[in-house]
Amino acid sequence: MLNCAACGVELRPGARFCDMCGAKVVTRCPACGAVLRDVARFCDLCGTPLSEGAVAPEATVAQPLALSQRPASAGVAAGRLHTVAWRKDGVLACGDDQFGQCQVAGWTDIVSAACGKYHTVGLRSDGTVVALGDNTYGQCAVEDWSGVVALACGDNHTLGLRAGGTVLAAGRDGKCAVDGWKEITALAAGMEHSLGLRGDGTVVAAGEGLFGSCAVGGWTDITAIAAGHIHSLGLARDGKLRIADAFAAPGAAQWTDLQAVAVSAYHTVGLRSDGTVLASGDTQYGQCDTEPWRGVTAISAGERHTVGLRDDGSVVATGDHGSGQCAVEDWNLW
Repeated sequence: MLNCAACGVELRPGARFCDMCGAKVVTRCPACGAVLRDVARFCDLCGTPLSEGAVAPEATVAQPLALSQRPASAGVAAGRLHTVAWRKDGVLACGDDQFGQCQVAGWTDIVSAACGKYHTVGLRSDGTVVALGDNTYGQCAVEDWSGVVALACGDNHTLGLRAGGTVLAAGRDGKCAVDGWKEITALAAGMEHSLGLRGDGTVVAAGEGLFGSCAVGGWTDITAIAAGHIHSLGLARDGKLRIADAFAAPGAAQWTDLQAVAVSAYHTVGLRSDGTVLASGDTQYGQCDTEPWRGVTAISAGERHTVGLRDDGSVVATGDHGSGQCAVEDWNLW
């Protein structure tokens, strides 16, 4: 039996968060005590192999995280035709700005952000949310949100994950039918659907489910999720993908050693544990030309472009540059 170190309640097997107090469950290396990633095969601090059974249950403890610590302190997000990046001293944006979705220069204290088709949302360290851009469907009506720890944007809707595992939504109906979701640890939003990852590794979906994009009921042991226009991806603990509507991600089912995934309208991107990036799908604009990338730590996919954050804080982009969405060569987020 394993108990939460924060509140003492018994943790369920495989839990990623305490279902009583919301504390994050972390696994530590049995050799040096470093916190391990969910899909790690080696400790990135001391190199100890982490074969099945190598990490004793006693090495797993729950530690509460402040709101400001849960998202990354820097990162990138791609919308349909714009790109956003956040760092400690502010937010950067480039690309299409017809709805004002790139007017983020005045945002402060942002710890995460997400982009929709023509809107941008930012998460403050106090758990409140700001938004700007197209609000035709109310997708920017987030001014009353609080206690939020993560965000996701679809084309015309916005999702917010609260610390207790419940979900807020704004925008077009159907895909926002998330009121009953509980024990959620991560979110993803597509064109006409929404995904939620539960603490037990299963996935829930809401929305139209075009081409089977909501057919995720049988997925298990999932550690991350992503939603495109008409397809959904789940990254399993074994480093491989579970795909709903495979034609939108040709060959991606054979990818291995993944630690993150991003999708857009017609292409899929996978970040491998060695910092290289795989891409599949439509590459008419070069949005899948990621093979030369090295040292990448985070990825995001726009409709026709792909963005990556490198371990030196620089940002790389490839694909359609017609609206200036790939003008990131001078960005540094450290």
